[in-house]
Amino acid sequence: MPIGPWGWYHLACFGLALPYLAMKSAARLPALSQRPRKQHFISVLVVQGVTVVLSLGVAYLEGIPLWPRAAPPLAAVAAGLVLLAGCYLALKPRWREAVARRDPRVHFAMPRDAVERRLWVAVSVAAGLGEEITYRGVMYALLWRLTQDPFTAAVGTAALFGAAHAVQGWKGVGAIALISLGLQGLVLLAGSLYVAMAVHVLYDVAAGFTYGRLGEELGYPVEGVPPAQTTGAGPEAGPAV
Repeated sequence: MPIGPWGWYHLACFGLALPYLAMKSAARLPALSQRPRKQHFISVLVVQGVTVVLSLGVAYLEGIPLWPRAAPPLAAVAAGLVLLAGCYLALKPRWREAVARRDPRVHFAMPRDAVERRLWVAVSVAAGLGEEITYRGVMYALLWRLTQDPFTAAVGTAALFGAAHAVQGWKGVGAIALISLGLQGLVLLAGSLYVAMAVHVLYDVAAGFTYGRLGEELGYPVEGVPPAQTTGAGPEAGPAV
């Protein structure tokens, strides 16, 4: 089935424009990181809401099924738990290093009070649902149509998803792209987005709460981003939002 005009719009918006804007944001990080977290969390919720509406609309117009009624098999659920645990255990030491060196990138993923924690959970849910619909659902289907190859579509989706998180640094982009491949594998194994959505939400919640705890433990300022103690490539892979 060929890609229609709305499919091309989706590819241009989330495959080209969003990664470009993420790279621009990375270049402006010192200024952006002075924005209060609550304001940032609310703006992310708005953006994710618009993203979901656009992606659901494109899925409908392009005939991309997103909501099969069959429950995911237990093997997919088990694989999701393994992926979630593996990512958390592998990346937690990197998160500690990023907080210890006062990396400004973690400012936006570090809820420090009750209101921020509630907002962070909302952001995690919005990102977990919205980004899975947008990338593992719609983007993957469009790239499969374009390339006629599921493996190429999965790699392309992962690369674009990683690039859309360029604010986390190039090592972070690479790590998020690898996580994206794991999530795509869950989608293929489960036959739906449900397990990948759950893993994405839980990963983001765990990452943000861990950053917050590490910030308190290691003395990262609540507001006002301090200068980084050393230069580095970023926190490897923070929350995928």
